[in-house]
Amino acid sequence: MTPTAVVLLKAPRLGTVKTRLAAELGAPRALAIYRTLAERQLRAIPAGWSITVNFTPAEAEQELRGWLAAIPRVPAVAYCPQPDGDLGVRISAAFSQAFAGGAPFVFALGGDCPDLSAAILEHAANRLAHPDIDAVLGPAADGGYTLLGLRAPSPDLFVDVAWSTPQVLVQTRARLRGAGLRTYELPVLHDIDTAADWLRFTDATP
Repeated sequence: MTPTAVVLLKAPRLGTVKTRLAAELGAPRALAIYRTLAERQLRAIPAGWSITVNFTPAEAEQELRGWLAAIPRVPAVAYCPQPDGDLGVRISAAFSQAFAGGAPFVFALGGDCPDLSAAILEHAANRLAHPDIDAVLGPAADGGYTLLGLRAPSPDLFVDVAWSTPQVLVQTRARLRGAGLRTYELPVLHDIDTAADWLRFTDATP
């Protein structure tokens, strides 16, 4: 079974991406880092997976296509605009759309975790393919998550979550338990939100 990866991205516009990084490093540097991270993530998706970029704002499809089509070693992707609403509404819609398109299981991820490698994604897919696993969760060190994989839609997971706070992971675990979903957790990874995060990554990169 071929997994589907749904990558949630913003159009790469100055002053609208990585705002915490921009406050520390300036908007142009933050934009360059955003592009670097998103491109790295797309290249890390295993060969053969289906990929959909769920993008915002809704009118930015040609902008995203122009950006991503020019990147070496980025596979062909489908494009789908994100709906209006908070992050929970947008993630829930991403899952629903992918499952409606026939995906056997779906992974939602952002573009800002440089440690979310092909090996980790393959491991996540292997776990989710197991009949005793309903969900795979990738915890982030800041209290959020870097990846969520599901075998079927579960929109209640995304309701009344305090998005962009350190409570996201705790609340998501509670939602998964409440839904009766048997969940496998990946190792904790760091995403990139601050200058310290970026420095930690660049210092650790050969």
